[in-house]
Amino acid sequence: MDKSPAVLLSYDSVGPQFPISEQCEMPKITVTATFQNITPDPKSPLQFQWKVTLAFTGQGCVHSLSRVIKHPDIVQVTSTNKFTIPFSQIRGGNLMISLIVRVGTVTLTAQSQNLQVTGTNPSVGALLSATPNNDAFKKLMRIESGLSQFLSPTCPYFSEDDYGGVGICQVTDPAPTDDQVWSWKENVKAGWQLYQQKEKAARGYPAHVRNSVEFQTLVTAYNNQRLAKSTAAASTAGGGQARTSNEAPPKPLLIELPDYTPDQLQRDTIRGYNGYAGGLHEYRVKVDENGLLGVTEDATGTKGTAEWEVITAAERTAYYDKINLPKKKRGDPNYVEDVEAKPSF
Repeated sequence: MDKSPAVLLSYDSVGPQFPISEQCEMPKITVTATFQNITPDPKSPLQFQWKVTLAFTGQGCVHSLSRVIKHPDIVQVTSTNKFTIPFSQIRGGNLMISLIVRVGTVTLTAQSQNLQVTGTNPSVGALLSATPNNDAFKKLMRIESGLSQFLSPTCPYFSEDDYGGVGICQVTDPAPTDDQVWSWKENVKAGWQLYQQKEKAARGYPAHVRNSVEFQTLVTAYNNQRLAKSTAAASTAGGGQARTSNEAPPKPLLIELPDYTPDQLQRDTIRGYNGYAGGLHEYRVKVDENGLLGVTEDATGTKGTAEWEVITAAERTAYYDKINLPKKKRGDPNYVEDVEAKPSF
């Protein structure tokens, strides 16, 4: 039996896995150093030199792209044999604790083995307390991740498209921060911020289309067609004679394109969260089979209203094929319907 002096490490709570709490708090780990085969002189103060490293390398985690996330190294000296690790960031991964202590003329060292800080998925109750009261966003979270931040205690849920997204909200662009990888609360905050950005983009889209050359061209074509029909009708009524000089041609209609309704705004926001692949929003301006603008004219004959129509999943796919958009950049053509079919929480 080995009688050499040694120092051993033990832990409270007992490892080797130490979970981040459901409320995204780092585990409280107290390390105790115990001497074997040596008795320190009580008159000689000891200095326990601790070093803690915590690092995630993505090893064994699918779609992690070998992402490396490190907690700042913790180096501290104590005068007692107990040390509570002062974590300053929410991080998981491989945990390494090392100790150097000199007892008289003997220098003793110890190092932990196979310790890990692991993740914990939130319950629905925990999510309710930290998620904005927006059913569309909640449904979207179900589609994105099934409300899971982690695929397993040791592996965050990285997006399957290999674009680096992660977590409950599958935040991808901008690239998720280290906090958003290991804290589901930070991930939800980032997801909600992205949702609001997409809502702003969706809210501004009708004005963008109204002011576009393409829409003004459609308006001009509609009014030209209207004038041509009026002229043809007047000629027929006059026995084939041209319109008389005192008969004024119809004035061009003032054609409006309305802002989105609340439902349309929500749907286009959801579409934006998945990405406006190929530049397609949820809606487009409605035209007939001849490419003529669909317009509802008012009773005065001076104004008209254009309409929005949904772009179907089949039409999206056909467009993506036409422009040779790579499969991985298309998102889900049926994304909005898939989201809206999910329950909220």
